[in-house]
Amino acid sequence: MHAHGLAQYSPEAAEAFSFPSKLASEHNALPPLFQTPQPPLDPICPQRWPGINPESTKMLLKVLKDNHSRWHIFFNYKGFHNHAAHHLLAIWAMGASAKIIFSAYESHCVYQRPAFDSPSRITHHNFNEHLGDERFYSAYSDFFALELGKKGFARTFGEYIFAHSANFLAEPPPEGYGHPEMLSRFMGGILHPLIHTGYGAEFGLLGISAEGLAMTAIHPASVHALLPLSSWNSPIKPGTIRALSILALVANDERFEHIKMTDELDMLATTVSSYDEPLRAYAEMWDFDVASKEGVAKAVEELAWLNSIIYGVGGASGDKFNADFFLIHLVTSTLFIPSLVTSLYQNPHGQALLLRSHFAVSLARYLSRGRPTIDIAKFYKDTSGLLPSSGLDVIPGPQPSPSDNTLPDKTSPEARTPNPWLSIIQTTLVHPNERLCEVQRALAHFASLYGLRRQGWFTHKKASIATDNSKSKDVEGNLGLGELDGTLFLRVAMLTAHTLGWMREGKSEEGWSYEGFYEK
Repeated sequence: MHAHGLAQYSPEAAEAFSFPSKLASEHNALPPLFQTPQPPLDPICPQRWPGINPESTKMLLKVLKDNHSRWHIFFNYKGFHNHAAHHLLAIWAMGASAKIIFSAYESHCVYQRPAFDSPSRITHHNFNEHLGDERFYSAYSDFFALELGKKGFARTFGEYIFAHSANFLAEPPPEGYGHPEMLSRFMGGILHPLIHTGYGAEFGLLGISAEGLAMTAIHPASVHALLPLSSWNSPIKPGTIRALSILALVANDERFEHIKMTDELDMLATTVSSYDEPLRAYAEMWDFDVASKEGVAKAVEELAWLNSIIYGVGGASGDKFNADFFLIHLVTSTLFIPSLVTSLYQNPHGQALLLRSHFAVSLARYLSRGRPTIDIAKFYKDTSGLLPSSGLDVIPGPQPSPSDNTLPDKTSPEARTPNPWLSIIQTTLVHPNERLCEVQRALAHFASLYGLRRQGWFTHKKASIATDNSKSKDVEGNLGLGELDGTLFLRVAMLTAHTLGWMREGKSEEGWSYEGFYEK
């Protein structure tokens, strides 16, 4: 495919393009793009926190419209993504006030690139000609807005991301072009196209969905080696092993030793090209079923545990917690799998493609960051002081002074912090880091669904079937999967809050780690 977007585009080239007026005449036929967000599609989808009101919703829609018309989807010329909509929707869903939402948006406006009109329109006839070219973002956004208005999200999503024709052409492509490979593009960019489109699916906002699908179109197809043509030519057959058992196998596979640090922009593509065959084999081992809602819910749960462990337990493998910038996107992207997979309920092949490709990319990203050591038993021991049951004050900063007869008693730390999740959400809402709210919202959702899991729940389920079952059990034991319980998500959220800084409570602002987990 032509790839002149990131390679040849520059501030100088931008001068050749015009900036759009509020609404050009050709945009007048677009459907309403930003209406009141819809309720969650299913109980497995993220729920809303109290605090949402008419004023905060009015402000949300106002700034989302402004962001849509004023700014490009990349805020620089390296393809770094405009995260304003992610930040605004996440804190709105957690109950942020109108003033906080507006202040959050202002913090993004200072570094964005202005939007500009594309060189030409995108139509059904030339759709494949400009894939990977960021100059056509505006045109792709308008194209998808019209398609969404006519067909709705589910049909548009299935047709342009999962259909055979959206990925592989029936005839060899013309010279200089490649296959569209839209699913590979959707899984690229640290999963940002999936995340952005996921926000649109979750909240029923056609404007956000159009932005996410347009973002997909201008991304490179960087993980195509994980998504072979056979995935479309025949039904996807489930494997026989649970996701966490596969993680244990990957964590102990000698083929993945001594992974070297590479350029941040190329690390995932390099990992995929180096280990495509074993990664595909591991992805095909996963036992999941889309034939029923229960099967889909089970697969979604497995992805939540998998990526929370990779980011949280993997991040704690060193002397201090490493809140890895790249691994957080595994957690945040998983939050949107429920809404995306639910929207595909009439497209089981699309559901299977979504689940397997996300699983494969999660494993690839885990490797690309140096395959951090996962020791759940040590992690649980080291983080026991972060739980209310520790008898310690787990939230920093000034503490309230409970009065007599406060439960369980006025001197108990649990009287001061009866539910640490409420403190986590409070401090997250006013923290300026746009990704912190996404991570903590995801972990809180996972805790609300899976927090009741008792220690041993994983090992008490049906044993994994592997080529060498004893080996499977050995590596599961090495990871400490039997220690897992529903406190995992709170432990990871507390470590994340401590690392990024409890700003509401007076601590300084800190950031994510970029160093990875490579051998020194």
